[in-house]
Amino acid sequence: MGNTSDGIIGGFLVLNLVGRPVEFHCTAPVRPNRAQEILFGSTLEGFVCGEQIATALVGKTKLELAAVLTNNPAMLTAPSSLGMPFALVFQHGERNESSGEDESEPNRLEDDVLDGEDSCSTHAYVAPTDEEDANVKTRFYQSLDSSPFVPGVDYRRWRQTSIGVNRIALPRGFQSDATGKISFDECVTRIEPFFRSIDSVEPFERIRLAVEEAQRVG
Repeated sequence: MGNTSDGIIGGFLVLNLVGRPVEFHCTAPVRPNRAQEILFGSTLEGFVCGEQIATALVGKTKLELAAVLTNNPAMLTAPSSLGMPFALVFQHGERNESSGEDESEPNRLEDDVLDGEDSCSTHAYVAPTDEEDANVKTRFYQSLDSSPFVPGVDYRRWRQTSIGVNRIALPRGFQSDATGKISFDECVTRIEPFFRSIDSVEPFERIRLAVEEAQRVG
């Protein structure tokens, strides 16, 4: 997901289990008009990213997907009718080699639960400023606690887990129109092979560069 002067652009890269690209799609810039900005208010970002861009990108995919990974909490507002869980990718954690934990199973982090009433949260990609590290091109949050609040996602219905250095959050229960309810453990089982062999953070930089190239040649 990227912000440009023309609007918000979404990019979607489908990988196989060894990290090679199978499909790539990106959207034209989406720029809400002034009336939409007024009427949608704080829910606008979730509507544009989760319902418009996510729906368009997933709809173009020809293959069956295990899950959709995103670094942008705004994408978590995508409708369940898309038929697959969305996972929020965080910054890498540190593998604890001396923990004695069984690496054959995902290293489940403590649940991050927000206090207070049910809340929803989304946020779009934010480009680094000139003063920030020039090597950091794609942004990732550190945890559910550090993820921003925007209407659309109740973080208390999400749970964090880690596999090696890869850290993500998945829904505690995902309701699929096609297969019914999918539990958190079933969601993890779907994507565990990917996380055992692929860096979950690295492909997002490929997406960013590919979107930039598509804009340049387009």
